[in-house]
Amino acid sequence: MSQYDQISHPGATPYPLLSTKLYIPKQPSYLVTREHLLKKMSWAMKRKLTLLTSPPGFGKTTIVSHWVHNEQINAGWVSLDQGDNDLMRFWSYVIAAFDRLHPGVGHKSLPLLQSISFSFEQMIGWLVNDLFEIDGEVILVLDDYHLIVSEEVHRSLAFFLDRMPPQIHLCIMSRQQLPIPVGTLRVQGELNEIGLSDLKFSEREISSFWHHQTGDVPGESSLKLLSERTEGWVAGVQLAVLSHVSGQQDTLSHFMGNHRYVADYLMEEVILHLPERLRLFLLRTSVLERLNTELCAVLTGEQVEEGLLREIERSHLFLIPLDGEGQWFRYHHLFADFLRSRLKQERAEELVTLHQRASVWYERHGLVREAIEHALVGGVTEKACSLIQSIATEMLKLRELTTLHRWLKQLPDPFRHRPGLLILQIWTELLLGRKEPLDEYVILFQKAMDPLSKEEAAHYAGVREDLVVAQIYQAMLVADNKRAYSLMEALAMREDIPEIAGLPMLFGLGMELNDRIVPFTRGYYGFNGQLKLAERYHRLYHTFISNHHFDNFPFTAYQRAALGEICYERNQLTESLQLAEDAIRIAKQSSVCGAYVPAVIVRSKIYWAQGAEGEALTVICEAMDWLQQTPYRYSHWIDLLQTQLVRFWLLQGNTSAANAWLDHVPWSKQQDWNDHHEFEMLTSIRVLIGKKEVQTAYTWSERLLQKAKRSGRILTELEALLCLAEIHHERGNLHTCMLHLHEALIIGEREGYARIFADHPAEHLLSQYAEVRKNRYMPEVQTPGVSLPYLQQIMALSSATSLSGDPAALDRSIVVPLTAREQEVLQLIAEGLSNKAIAERLVLAEGTVKLHLHRIYGKLQVNGRIQAIQKASQLRLH
Repeated sequence: MSQYDQISHPGATPYPLLSTKLYIPKQPSYLVTREHLLKKMSWAMKRKLTLLTSPPGFGKTTIVSHWVHNEQINAGWVSLDQGDNDLMRFWSYVIAAFDRLHPGVGHKSLPLLQSISFSFEQMIGWLVNDLFEIDGEVILVLDDYHLIVSEEVHRSLAFFLDRMPPQIHLCIMSRQQLPIPVGTLRVQGELNEIGLSDLKFSEREISSFWHHQTGDVPGESSLKLLSERTEGWVAGVQLAVLSHVSGQQDTLSHFMGNHRYVADYLMEEVILHLPERLRLFLLRTSVLERLNTELCAVLTGEQVEEGLLREIERSHLFLIPLDGEGQWFRYHHLFADFLRSRLKQERAEELVTLHQRASVWYERHGLVREAIEHALVGGVTEKACSLIQSIATEMLKLRELTTLHRWLKQLPDPFRHRPGLLILQIWTELLLGRKEPLDEYVILFQKAMDPLSKEEAAHYAGVREDLVVAQIYQAMLVADNKRAYSLMEALAMREDIPEIAGLPMLFGLGMELNDRIVPFTRGYYGFNGQLKLAERYHRLYHTFISNHHFDNFPFTAYQRAALGEICYERNQLTESLQLAEDAIRIAKQSSVCGAYVPAVIVRSKIYWAQGAEGEALTVICEAMDWLQQTPYRYSHWIDLLQTQLVRFWLLQGNTSAANAWLDHVPWSKQQDWNDHHEFEMLTSIRVLIGKKEVQTAYTWSERLLQKAKRSGRILTELEALLCLAEIHHERGNLHTCMLHLHEALIIGEREGYARIFADHPAEHLLSQYAEVRKNRYMPEVQTPGVSLPYLQQIMALSSATSLSGDPAALDRSIVVPLTAREQEVLQLIAEGLSNKAIAERLVLAEGTVKLHLHRIYGKLQVNGRIQAIQKASQLRLH
């Protein structure tokens, strides 16, 4: 396998991962069996965290890989490097490591990091949910964790560690103490620590190692000297062996001091006695993090024999294979440090040329990130700027923000303050969560533009627009609503917007704007459910799009979806349907699910409101089928559509299907759930109320209400209040029920909500509320805030959309047409095939078959295979 094979996650943008970083190192031929360490490692599968900490060269990687291979442990491995300080990249590798063991794990997680406003808590929450489904013990190994300096990565790992399922274990190898708190784990007996004293070679192990490599057994005095001088340092013993093999019999007598001096001395002894050509080869190729034959030939300017790297490995010169085919290698970090130090001392004038050659090779092979690293070190700043700009859009979309930010900071000011690079810094910092006002950058941008000629300034017209868009989104993300509206108003009124080719980077990115929530207006893009403000903003946005004929671009799908939700809630169904259909059309063309799924849900709800229940259900099912044919087939978007289907089932009275859904949602089994699951959580609460599990429903509703109030999420607060009103009604607490409903109605009238009360549904509660108001039973609900006209409007809407009491009509509304694929699955059920056999017959994943079955049962209102076959036979569906 090539080191640079791209590993793509279904449901996420393809992310270029180095397969060699996921390779579990093979056991060296000179391996010494270390029983006491293997015994300590065996505790790794009984503890949450195993931590190996020591300076370099003490065999951390060797002992863990030996244990994994020897015990045939189900392990995922990630060899970390500096680039993994990007949150997205770090978790991409972690998920890829799990995916190799259990395909499909994490496929819902990564897309969560691609939205403009995201949280790692969301992403990890979904990953943990997937991991709970894994059978059997699994360990994740993170090697060289000391290279991670990102506080964001540290926090995310601590969050993950705290929530890992019991069958998942973590092993971390580092030169330093772990920068996340582990004291609680130590107290709880969940920490397995292996330190320097454990990793040091004993005299017996030194003797065994020496014998394996030389065929001789060291004498007692030599053994004692080895032990004293190396202090059990594995790398030191290996270097001593190499010195001995090269003819330096007395090397150990000549050095004293700490490991750094030992390393320098011994390596110098080793390298000085190598053939000059090989010595130069090692020095020149030390600038590389990973090397292969072709790349080494380019750097050295000489022909490199095909088997040279393997020969160096066999000579135990600290060259480590990175794949099973012997194509890619790296130097041991300690050896690489030494070689680079010697290169600077002996041949400093070659450094720039070596890095430049490496940059050219990487660029020629399409490995732009590596080309940039070497261009920056090699002083080819103009080339580095060009390469950074060529890949910046992709990196922003993939959220390689830390790396991009580091590159930009490495550029000298005259380069970094160019308009095109300034805008990259703005978007990078904005997406990194640094959402303070952009005034400083506006000043720098203007200074950069002032000296330019009219023709040069025209070249940056798109960049100028990008700055405006960045300011708008910065205001929205920090909930500076007035500023966001003011900026959008100014943009909408302008007549000098450039052609589409010069549109802002955000628009060209196809950046995910949705936080993976529905309705879309629940989040920041709808001002957290402040419907009146959101409507004003999105009608302005609508004007901007229409005036400049931007009707068919990805960003338009989001605006249409958001305004469609607002119009639906206002009960302006004709306009809402047109907006939703526009959003669906554009979103499908552009593959922007964050607009597609909310628009599909709005469209289905409109059909339902118009009495076309069957069409409403079909709209959802067809959308789920379409997503199954896209890279989003494993994503959270399908779960959101499924959740809307559950809401329809509840309205139908199909409680068995709704209950079956609740049994399979992960948060129903956990105490911890994420803030961005409001739609699913509220649906779960409704199912629980239907099951008469009101205490659990009450607990979740109260938690959701308090979180919504703290975060200012108006729509979630309103829905939670309606749930609590229903719960207290079930308990017979009419007074409290009316108080919650009154509070919900105050919010509803203030923000202009209407359909939410019909969709809940709340007709029976509203009737009681009207009676209480009419007879003045409760002074608390006579307060201003809920006008009589508004109450009458809501009651009329709820009454008009209530279900018919005719059982026959109800039954007809339940029978939803099965899709062609569902009919195939149903036919194979009737033939007696198992899920696995159906999957093989139809070339599907077994999980997909289960999803089809779940939908079939819901549509037919049955609880299992036998009932499905009977119902299908009655309805002549097969």
